[in-house]
Amino acid sequence: MALIGRVSSVGIAVVALSTILWNTAIGAVPDATVPPPPAAATQSASETTEEKTELYVGLFMLGSIPSNRALKFENDPYSNTNVEGGLGGGLKVGVYPAFARRIVGFEAELSGFNGKVNAPQSISGGVTRSADFRLNVFNAMANMLFRYPGEVIQPYIGAGVGLSGGFARAINVQNSSVGTINENAGDAAFAYQLIAGGRVNVTDRVFLFSEYKYMVANYKCESEVANGAGGPSFSLPFRTHIVSGGVGFRF
Repeated sequence: MALIGRVSSVGIAVVALSTILWNTAIGAVPDATVPPPPAAATQSASETTEEKTELYVGLFMLGSIPSNRALKFENDPYSNTNVEGGLGGGLKVGVYPAFARRIVGFEAELSGFNGKVNAPQSISGGVTRSADFRLNVFNAMANMLFRYPGEVIQPYIGAGVGLSGGFARAINVQNSSVGTINENAGDAAFAYQLIAGGRVNVTDRVFLFSEYKYMVANYKCESEVANGAGGPSFSLPFRTHIVSGGVGFRF
């Protein structure tokens, strides 16, 4: 009887061991043997993906709508100055760094547009004044932006500072008490701008954007006479609204 009991015990053990080996071979391992990944690791991977630094480049077209400010010829104001806007375009390169949670961004922007300045002939105080010239504006700006990091739509605001070059061409500025300027002239001036815009993400890499900017620069142009010496100067406090739109690519 003792022998039979031992045989039975060995048989039961063999059957149990065979069952375990069979389940292992066909992959039927209990869930308890494969613990799920720690929640902290999953969350960390998700945060790393979301907070990856974003680099981008954008191309845009723009239109400028300047405010009328008085042109001054040797500090003599032309009260009837009319400043007209024009079209242009630009390029910008930016980054939203991971350490700022991609909410704060930094941009380098190059842009240019054309315009026109004129003051119809007028007589005041015995002085005859008139002005007419084309104005080409080129800007190099550094911007700081704050955005709402939505999945599809991302509104943002910001400000920028830099240099603005105002170049007067085809000049005909006259003042009977000072003289006449017919030579080209230009000036590079400190400039700043306020920005409000929005981005729409079309794909993971491509987005469309539109912006409004208010830009300020004060140009003072000194003309040259025939021998290259400095001639009379004129100044223009330049203020303009800029509306732009374009396409960008993220990296």
